[in-house]
Amino acid sequence: MIATLRYEFAMQVRRPSLWIVYALVFAVLIVALPFGSLDLNDYEGSVGRQAMSVAAQILVSLLPIVYGCMLADRPSRDRVLRVDGILDATPSGRTARLIGKYAGVCAATAVPFAVAYFGRALLYAVVEGQPSALGWAALTFLASIVPGLVFLGALAFAGPLLLPPMVFRVLFVAYWFWGNLIPAAMMPTLSHTIFSATGEYVRYGIVAPPPRAASGPARRPCSTSCARSRLRSPPGCGSA
Repeated sequence: MIATLRYEFAMQVRRPSLWIVYALVFAVLIVALPFGSLDLNDYEGSVGRQAMSVAAQILVSLLPIVYGCMLADRPSRDRVLRVDGILDATPSGRTARLIGKYAGVCAATAVPFAVAYFGRALLYAVVEGQPSALGWAALTFLASIVPGLVFLGALAFAGPLLLPPMVFRVLFVAYWFWGNLIPAAMMPTLSHTIFSATGEYVRYGIVAPPPRAASGPARRPCSTSCARSRLRSPPGCGSA
């Protein structure tokens, strides 16, 4: 299993397309969202943990799409290359190879994600003079991002066994927007529930609870309809 994990990790992390696609989507995040802002447009006077929560919230809006799509062709690779029979003849069992492939490929595909997140945490810590942000970044990543990536990795391994990889990618993108980004006010969705893969329940409930009162321009006045929706959604509906 360890040998399979190391081989799959090395092969996946060296794919040029992995880094290129991540870089393109990351550029979109910098242009369209406040990820490039030095203070992350955070609440006035907040500590580093809230800034790292904001950074995680921005990254999980689009980067998991790249993560899932880049995994879609890995489960069937051995069969496509017709080396599955050779691998079956080795002493390693199928279960050990599957676990090693899953762990190695998922870990390698998450490397650009981690580089973007911890690179942003390092920049924030230097610019804002808050080295504690690095610790909060590690906690936020492990508690709120990694569980979602583990689930998405399992989904990306199981889906292509039932559907062609290209069809699965299309459905995966549709699932991500429907089940994680579209608010419940628009249509029935898993978004803003405990079943969402964005990890917002962990971020808001454990790592960095949002402030209770409005402070500064980062918090908009909440309308009547928004106030009613708070009875059905997690805190933060009035946050920028």
